[in-house]
Amino acid sequence: MAAADAAVLDIDNQTSTIAKDVTSSPSNKRKRSDGEDQTGNAKTNSNNNKRRKKKKGGGGGKKQHHNKQKRNWIESCSESISRIPSNCVAPVTCVITRSEIEEEPLLPKQVGDDMTQSEDTKHTLDRDDDGADKIDCSSSNNEPTESNTSSIEHPANNIATLSKSFVDTLSKEPIQPWKIATTLQVNGEEKKLFIPVQRHASTNGPTKWQQTQKKQGRHTKKGQNYSHLPDGDNGDGKKNPYPKKAVPDKFWAQRKRLFSRYDEGIQIGGEDDPEMWYSVTPESIGLHIANRMALMMNLDRKSTSGTGAGDTTNTQCNDSKKETVIIDAFCGCGGNSIAFARLNNNKDVAGSNTRVKVIAVDNNLSRLKLAANNASIYGISKEDIVLVHADAVEVINAYEGGSRKNVQSEIPTNDRCCETYFGFAVGGVELLPDHVDALFLSPPWGGMDYDSNKGKSGFDPVNGITLESKMHNKEGDVMKTNGGELLTMAVKAVLSESKQEGLVVAFLPRNIDGISFTRVAVTSDIKGSIELEQNVVNGKVKTVTAYLGPCVHRYLT
Repeated sequence: MAAADAAVLDIDNQTSTIAKDVTSSPSNKRKRSDGEDQTGNAKTNSNNNKRRKKKKGGGGGKKQHHNKQKRNWIESCSESISRIPSNCVAPVTCVITRSEIEEEPLLPKQVGDDMTQSEDTKHTLDRDDDGADKIDCSSSNNEPTESNTSSIEHPANNIATLSKSFVDTLSKEPIQPWKIATTLQVNGEEKKLFIPVQRHASTNGPTKWQQTQKKQGRHTKKGQNYSHLPDGDNGDGKKNPYPKKAVPDKFWAQRKRLFSRYDEGIQIGGEDDPEMWYSVTPESIGLHIANRMALMMNLDRKSTSGTGAGDTTNTQCNDSKKETVIIDAFCGCGGNSIAFARLNNNKDVAGSNTRVKVIAVDNNLSRLKLAANNASIYGISKEDIVLVHADAVEVINAYEGGSRKNVQSEIPTNDRCCETYFGFAVGGVELLPDHVDALFLSPPWGGMDYDSNKGKSGFDPVNGITLESKMHNKEGDVMKTNGGELLTMAVKAVLSESKQEGLVVAFLPRNIDGISFTRVAVTSDIKGSIELEQNVVNGKVKTVTAYLGPCVHRYLT
């Protein structure tokens, strides 16, 4: 594995000192972006009206107001940890942190004062790119290998169904309607739920990248408007081979941001499955999340920093080592699963008494084949990833408190027997291990138009996420699961209150409503603190990662 390709992202210094800094974080004086406080009382906006009156018809005032509205909740929310109302209860604190990830940008390809955005980039969300973010395409002219030129079929029967045993269990148990908590019982008295927000010191002020750009005079330099070359060419001369409506040029141009080893035969999907192009986690963010999870689970007593050239070749699993199991419930083409497995290449984790085992789950068999292909290109050991073709809802419900339930095994993969792709075992729920230590959730956000699923302050985690599970032997019949139900299932499956163990991580859009998400966490019986981490790449908030569990509370306090 080339050193440049095997480099694992270092955790920022500020993330390793969260526990020390979070209690001393200065209060943020900015007002909440939504127009109502958590107790239901309308906020006064008289001061805002006064300011507007002073700007009579000023175009600059309108522009300033417009820019303010564009800010996401996680960037503009104020700290409220010190002002919990006496008539409210606050069982969970939402701690906002920031991680800064740097990627090598391309040089500007087109520069001008009046660049217009092409039609196929107008609706690309979260992976937005203004040139300063562009991926490094300084690779050699490697020809695509056979594995990424060969097609993978996507027949309808590739979608896993809920097994008969699971469906029968659901029919016997009364289903309690899920409802988000707004009040809690305290000593027999009903009190309103309040979510205190605490901003870590790392979230204050501009990012380091922005400060550097400003010092170099490039932050607001007139005329430096960036645009990709035509047909998704990011500088290496390779044009987008897919129809633009299926895979926009912008996604193709960022292929090496998604997988740095793309030219070695990586498969993401094509015209028959374009969803992967806007669903896979960029490699740098995936590696960072894996390192944070390792740090919280204490897989290594030292700092789980990136290994760079010290990233060693995968070795066979040592039976004397403790097996730490991470389930990636929505594997897709394997971005996060590969990042988790690469923890075993980290010299610090490899030198400890634990080894990471990744259970990569997806209901689409074709995507598991993509993941197997991609894992083989990154040199992942065949013992480090197990591919499970099953519905995420059934897999999550197979566990309780971190242990496997005693249920009859079924293969929810259209009666397929266990197969092997690129040396990786692929099967149904019969391949699930006896225990799980961490669960990673990256559910679909609603497609490229997820930004329209907003509440008062941004993306609604309950209504914005909807899973549809096909029922066994019931044509056209599906079971729907919303985002709140999904998180409640995950918490019940992994977290052990008696052992104070377990970790649930959710990968969320940058416009997530943090108050609503924390209320979902409270409804899921989370206590203490949760962390919402801004994933900032080259100065821009790209995504948000939520960390929940006893180890998170200990880590933050």
